[in-house]
Amino acid sequence: MKDSLQKNQQQFESELKTSDKLAIGRTVLAQERTLMATVRTSVSLISFGFTIAKFFQDLKSMNVLNSGANIPSSRVGLWLVIIGTIYIILSSIQHVLVLKSLHFEGQKRRISFTFILAVLISLLGISLIVSFYSDIFSLGLNK
Repeated sequence: MKDSLQKNQQQFESELKTSDKLAIGRTVLAQERTLMATVRTSVSLISFGFTIAKFFQDLKSMNVLNSGANIPSSRVGLWLVIIGTIYIILSSIQHVLVLKSLHFEGQKRRISFTFILAVLISLLGISLIVSFYSDIFSLGLNK
């Protein structure tokens, strides 16, 4: 009887209280918002880098800038795309690690649409980086 009582006591202490479960839920939602902010920042960096590269490329093609102009616009654009892509990849990894650390037994895992979006934006960034070096997407960034 005493062993049974002690076993029940340990089980009761190991279970999370409702307030603890709600706190973990709020932390998970805060992590989702953080990843969404990362996605917004990364998309801004990637799109700004792409825009800079295309804008100066169009200026050169219209002969507004001479072809020997010392403006490394495509390299600046490339670096912005690289920074945005690396940022979203590292933030996605951090998101997964934080969620893994918050997981407790008995908790159902849920689909993170923000994480799916982050993966898709990462793939977009990687494809733009590849496009800077080869013309597989017919963007003309490697000229």
